[in-house]
Amino acid sequence: MNNYPLFESIRLSNGLFDLIEHHERRMKHAQTTLFGYASESFSLAGYLNSFSFPTSGLYKCRLLYGITPANPEFISYQKRRIETLKVVHCDTIDYHLKFTNRSFINNLYDGRNDFDDVLIVRNGMITDTSFCNIVFSNGKDWYTPENPLLEGVRRESLINNSIIRRKKIDLGMLDKFETFKLVNAMIPWQEAEEISVRNIFTDTNPS
Repeated sequence: MNNYPLFESIRLSNGLFDLIEHHERRMKHAQTTLFGYASESFSLAGYLNSFSFPTSGLYKCRLLYGITPANPEFISYQKRRIETLKVVHCDTIDYHLKFTNRSFINNLYDGRNDFDDVLIVRNGMITDTSFCNIVFSNGKDWYTPENPLLEGVRRESLINNSIIRRKKIDLGMLDKFETFKLVNAMIPWQEAEEISVRNIFTDTNPS
């Protein structure tokens, strides 16, 4: 049995953990959903600060957890450069919790061919890339798919701060937008590159 079926990836920049309250809230929601219980007294900030960690540079804090958390791992981080996306279709994919088992997503990613990443379409609706939430601009406002595969903590923060808005976005609406950004816990809004939607390549023969 896997004692740690879930995980969080937390940005650690120069000794400061980012979006820690959002991560803690998602952890407790996942624990309640999966196990029917989450400790109300658990403090993610207090737990992480009980360990030694780097105080300069950019790191990914990878924290496996189940009913209780494992020891965190601190990994030096460098952002991957993503410029092109290949649309892939999968109506059965379910990743509503941040599971350590990502085999279904990895299989889709492996079919990207010469593209940098995949954009996953479920029942005609745009969801996420393999490891980021996507946000589209029409030249004025920014919109993110209403039903992503995973509700990311960065996405939640941007919505709460009225920087982006939720919207039902189907594949046929791509031509309504000009650019997109990819965000996750490790990529702040101001560091996310703005990329032309022409760099999204649709599959003319979805399976």
